[in-house]
Order: sequence, then C-alpha cells, then structure tokens
Amino acid sequence: MIRAALLLVATTSLANAGSVKGTVLFEGEPPENPTPKRDADPKCGKDRPDEQVVVTKGHLRDVVIRIKNGTTGTHDAPTTPVVLEQRECAYAPRVVAIQAGQKVVVKNADATFHNVWGQLAGKDLINKQQGPHGADLTIDPSTAKADDVVELKCGIHPWMHAYVVVDDSPFAAVTDADGKFEIKDLPVGTYTLEAWHPTLGAKSMQIVIGKGKRGDVTARFSYKP
Repeated sequence: MIRAALLLVATTSLANAGSVKGTVLFEGEPPENPTPKRDADPKCGKDRPDEQVVVTKGHLRDVVIRIKNGTTGTHDAPTTPVVLEQRECAYAPRVVAIQAGQKVVVKNADATFHNVWGQLAGKDLINKQQGPHGADLTIDPSTAKADDVVELKCGIHPWMHAYVVVDDSPFAAVTDADGKFEIKDLPVGTYTLEAWHPTLGAKSMQIVIGKGKRGDVTARFSYKP
C-alpha cells in the first residue's frame, strides 16, 4: 500500500506585496501511471505512460492553484483564448485554468485525425473531428460557471484527457514541471487559497496579503491510492 502526501508551500513577498507564489511538492513514492497501447495508430508514437500524476524530483505538475471563487469581486473574462495543443496524441497542457466566459482553442499538431470531445457534467460541449494539422477548433463553454471542470477527450484515442478548470477571477495558476506557481496583483486581504489536481483531489488553506508584511504558510494533502 503506497502512502503519500502533497505539500503546498506558498509565500507572500515583502518586495512584491499582492502576490502569492510557491511550490507544490509530492512526498512519498508517486503512483505508477498506466501505459496505454498506442499501436492502433502508428502516428501516435511509441507506448508511454499516461501522465495522470507527473512528479519530477518531488515536484508535482498540473495542479490548479487559485483564490476561492466568489471572494474577489467581479472580473471581465479575457478576450484572448486559452490554447490547448494535441501533440503526439496527448493534450498539452493537460490542465489549464480559464475564467468563466473565456474561450478555449484546440490545435492539432499531429499527422493523424483526432476527435475533440468536450464534456461538462456529462453533457457534450463539443464533439468534432479534427484532421491532421487541421484548422483550429474553438470551444465556447458559455454555460460553464466557476468551479466547473470541462473534461476534454478524444473519440479516436481514448487515453487522451485534458481538464479545463473554470474560475471567476484571474487569480489562478497551474504548476509547471518544477511544481511552481505564482498569482500576482492580489489586493491586501485574507484569502482562501485552493489547490486542485484531477487525480489527487483538492485542498485549501488561508493566506494573508498585507503591506510590508511577510508570511509563510503551508498545507498538506495526504492520500492513499
């Protein structure tokens, strides 16, 4: 039985009041990712593990870090869409954060067909075929609201998954390959900071953004596969 813990470390900086940044660490032996068979489509490349939990030197990728929805007022959705690319029969990035009302563009960098299949709460938002290096597809999740998650799949390659996490403010980030994140331009105040991973789940903690004030806060999320 594997036991592990997720450690979220966040800091507010004296030199950059109004921001929160940190690192998401994975403690313990990460679970083994499954390796789907890709030989049905030789243009997908060699078999390799599905990136459900990606840990590099103890740092965890693909964690959405955000200020709790409903706590920062009203914000206009960006007019620039978030871009997802299908590359080597995988979505990249696997996890993105958008504001409610923001669009998503899906590109196909592969020399094979894909079927962009997006669902929200079990209902289809899009289900369209996309040819090799074909025209971009735009997803308009206008019915999605804060806290929703749009799951993207491929009707041709069943191992392909991506997650579009919907927020009501720009105060969100996704951890990179080093498990790092940064959220900027936060007004002075006390906030609930949330961490969400599509496989490992969610955790929250309280942070304080203040003038001329420095603080370190930590939170742990433990799980048992």
